[in-house]
Amino acid sequence: MATDHEAVDAAFYDRLRQFYSDEEIVELGTFIGFNIGYHTFFGTLKFYPMFSPDGRLVSQEESERIYGAAPVSLKGRAA
Repeated sequence: MATDHEAVDAAFYDRLRQFYSDEEIVELGTFIGFNIGYHTFFGTLKFYPMFSPDGRLVSQEESERIYGAAPVSLKGRAA
């Protein structure tokens, strides 16, 4: 969905139906879609990870010191 929405075709749904009901497929697709949207939106806000590599909860300032000048989610992306 995120990188090649054209690949989500009838065959893709047929494979999903081997494991999920139509209702579950809609729920899964909605969850994925919302999360892709959230990730994209939050990336524009330049949020940093809330946790350090060792699992500690850290402030945005400390996270910036740990992870660098740009959040990992924005590295290599065009504006």
